[in-house]
Amino acid sequence: MQNASLLILAVLLGLLAGGLLGTQPSVNGYLGRHVAHPLQAALISFASGTAALLILCLTTKNFPVVFNTTPSSLPWWSWTGGMIGVILVTTSLILVPKIGSLPWFAAIMTGQTIAALVLDHFGLLGNPRSETSPLRLLGTFLLILGVLAIVYAKKLERTDHLQPSASLPLAEPSGVTEDGK
Repeated sequence: MQNASLLILAVLLGLLAGGLLGTQPSVNGYLGRHVAHPLQAALISFASGTAALLILCLTTKNFPVVFNTTPSSLPWWSWTGGMIGVILVTTSLILVPKIGSLPWFAAIMTGQTIAALVLDHFGLLGNPRSETSPLRLLGTFLLILGVLAIVYAKKLERTDHLQPSASLPLAEPSGVTEDGK
């Protein structure tokens, strides 16, 4: 019973965290439109996150950082989490204002799911090994289909907005080419 309760709590917290994560690119994108470059908005985003973490660590008496092992004994990839965050935040700052939140997050969630499937299957990066099952593959396949449906819907949305009348030729919205760039 305890494991089921923990699973339900984890899913509910995951939904809440995912909902907050879903707002992050829009919040950062809004900020990005009011500074000279998206990298500046990413810097502000990470600085505010770092400040919040520092306050949390100080108030919970978890500062300074204490390692359970020597830092030099950690694998190289254990230091890259922040850099991965920079890539995620910066690319979302650039792309979400152009394509919208839904296609971006559909792609992000699917990419995360595919990566998690591989990491769990092979027990990589410190994850416990959990072999891929047909049901997990089906769920991943459905996410991929979902991304394709969202992208297709976005393409139809653009086409619908571009058809003022049957006699006028279709034109791309300003700054958007046929390949979506």
